[in-house]
Amino acid sequence: MYLVGFYSPKSYSGVTELSVSVYHWLKANTNLSVAFISYGSLLKENTSHELIHEFSKLSVTEQKRQVKQMKKAHDITIYDASSQLSEGVLKLLPIVDRLFVVGEEHNEFAYKLQQIIQFDKIFDRNVKSFITHLRGNKTFILHENKEHHVIGFNYSKQETDDVGQIIYTDYVTHYLNEKLIDKNEVVFRKIKKIPKEVLFQGLYELGIDFEKAMLYERYVKLRELMGQDYEEALEDLFPLFMHTPFTQILDKLQAELYMLAKLNF
Repeated sequence: MYLVGFYSPKSYSGVTELSVSVYHWLKANTNLSVAFISYGSLLKENTSHELIHEFSKLSVTEQKRQVKQMKKAHDITIYDASSQLSEGVLKLLPIVDRLFVVGEEHNEFAYKLQQIIQFDKIFDRNVKSFITHLRGNKTFILHENKEHHVIGFNYSKQETDDVGQIIYTDYVTHYLNEKLIDKNEVVFRKIKKIPKEVLFQGLYELGIDFEKAMLYERYVKLRELMGQDYEEALEDLFPLFMHTPFTQILDKLQAELYMLAKLNF
């Protein structure tokens, strides 16, 4: 259900050690079903159906199949990319719900990597078809321990605890978000079935406030006048009308009308 990625552009940075320790922390401190995928080899762990390694030896198609399967079967899946910036890794990173980039000196790298991920989400058809819902990525820099003069990331029990707590809290939020998305999708499917000619009436009958229902219909018509497809306008505006106060929606509509008027000149 929830996929967490660990990556570092630096070899021997402790990515695998940290991600494995977080995996064991989650299994020991939660009642969740947790799985682990390593891009490289794991020498000290016993592999099983929930802990697999040497992911790099599989084809990208097989990697995607296994990731889909593990996301469906487990609450949390840890993906250890093990300092490998291959095309296969780049194809899989966009589907992680949270990405940890290890090493505080890699802020710029993390930012660029995030840009590539977001670009692929928008323009790469293979990536887009693999992502059912674009929920956004969160990139966090894990700081190296400066007290030890060792090249690489020095993970500790405290850092494992901190990262484990972050992931668990994120999972709970993600779980609730999934439920909210499911409920929203049910409502939106009903909205799409409303005939275009009676959109306002159909929205109101579904339970949407009178003012919001009326404004939704007007806003969709405005978007159509601007050249947007009807169903695309319905979908674009749906989150706005579901989760935004009426006054803010009205302000946004007025701003759009003002911009349109300026463009006409």
